[in-house]
Amino acid sequence: MKRSGLSSVAGGLVLVAGGLLAVAGRGLAAEADAGMAGAVCRIARPAVPRRISPDIYGLAGAPLQVQTNACVPLVRWGGNTACRYNWKLGNAWNTGNDWFFENVRIEKDAWQGFLQRADQSGARALMTLPLIGFVAKDTQSHSFSVKKYGPQQQTDGYRSDAGNGVRADGSKVKANVRLDASVVADPAFVAAWVQQMQRDFPRLFAERRILFALGNEPMLWNVTHRDVHPEPVSYDEYFARFVAMAQVVRQVAPQARIAGPELWGWPAFFQSALDRDTKSNQDRKQHGGEDFLPWFLKRMRQHEQQTKVRLLDVVTVHFYPQAQGVHSADADPETVARRLETVRSLYDPGYRDPSWINERVELIPRLRRWVDQCYPGLQVGITEYNWGGEGDFSGALALANILGIFGREGLDLACYWSYPPPASSAAQAYRCYRNVDGAGGAFGDQLLEVTWVGPAVGWSGVTLYAAYEESRRMVTVMAVNQSGLARTVQVGVKGIAVRDGKVYYMTERTAGAPLTEAVVPVHDNVASVVLAPRSISHIRFPE
Repeated sequence: MKRSGLSSVAGGLVLVAGGLLAVAGRGLAAEADAGMAGAVCRIARPAVPRRISPDIYGLAGAPLQVQTNACVPLVRWGGNTACRYNWKLGNAWNTGNDWFFENVRIEKDAWQGFLQRADQSGARALMTLPLIGFVAKDTQSHSFSVKKYGPQQQTDGYRSDAGNGVRADGSKVKANVRLDASVVADPAFVAAWVQQMQRDFPRLFAERRILFALGNEPMLWNVTHRDVHPEPVSYDEYFARFVAMAQVVRQVAPQARIAGPELWGWPAFFQSALDRDTKSNQDRKQHGGEDFLPWFLKRMRQHEQQTKVRLLDVVTVHFYPQAQGVHSADADPETVARRLETVRSLYDPGYRDPSWINERVELIPRLRRWVDQCYPGLQVGITEYNWGGEGDFSGALALANILGIFGREGLDLACYWSYPPPASSAAQAYRCYRNVDGAGGAFGDQLLEVTWVGPAVGWSGVTLYAAYEESRRMVTVMAVNQSGLARTVQVGVKGIAVRDGKVYYMTERTAGAPLTEAVVPVHDNVASVVLAPRSISHIRFPE
């Protein structure tokens, strides 16, 4: 339902100009005033201009319709199965520990289809290249045959000979033949794939719209892919594998960015799989007592200094919330509260993660510090994340905050896993950043500084993010109200003369319906807004 002028909506958004509240009835206004009366948010250009990278809005494997409708700027080919994809066959990969270590048939010429969709939609493509050394040899083999290796605890109900590699007594099948289901995928194998990509999709390379991630979650290879890599990865093994692969990629595609090490999560930032599995710190001791990721960055920098060739452009990790129930479909009140709170682990140095991590994660600032200290000049990316709740409005609220945090904190690249279901409120929250008006209206690409004046708002559940959309000369504001109360906020813009704007918003009550639109009057560069309970709003002020 479209609206214009001063408007009030039950459970929606109330707009105020010059401090005069226009509402039919006092319920929502009184509730707002009681919740956060008089809070003022000032928006201005920062002292040091900073661009917001469009690559923070990446999705994984999104269909063409999603890429086009949501104006997706980056799509990722990745995950556990991509780690074992055979590009020569085109339709085969191995499921690893996720599903009985089976080779399965997928879309014909899958990689070409993926890049064709990216090329057609105008997106950049992040391609995962196999680093583990083996890929699927066909579409029907499996690694732990019951006939060959004996009875196992579980077998696939559709492939009775495909076991899970664990014997009835709980011991793992060892010394299996790796070539039962796999073929060798060495640097030459990968280099030939990159060369074929260049032949088939020259425009992606000419426009520098393709980048490569080497491998996937290496510190879990001896778990996820123990059929071909049962040994836990050490500092030295990973460094040697990465350098060997990066060298051939740089040779055949010198302009493409290279990303890694694609670590699975918090422990892998600090510890090799070898130390984890041996419950020791011997590997660390042999490498100066340094945490793994800073050590890796220092070694990569040393390699560049020695060879004059840079083999790493983007430092990439994965991060999923570990607090109970968050990364799930759960939507009970306790889980919802944790889901909304734990986004603080992405940036807040004072926040202790309420999970087994039990540390102050401050993920993006931490990664930035490591880069500044160990290998200045690299970009930083989070190539897998998902805060769950896709079927609940809390998932949309969390995603709206996460995307705002990515831009505010200066992340260079991020990819959601995999993509919000098209009909979900999470998908609608994503579109609020990328195509809010159906005509390409996006959250801005030049960061604007947000400063709160007056009452403290930390408890209120309201967060604002602001940016300038240069191509349309537009001040854009994302307002996330995750509280159960309506909130009054005066938004003042400093240094940029703005005119009456427009807001596009969604609430928990309207989730799934088209975004509601309303005019936002501006008086002396100030607009007052009442944000509905549990709502996401994109406000656009033309210059």
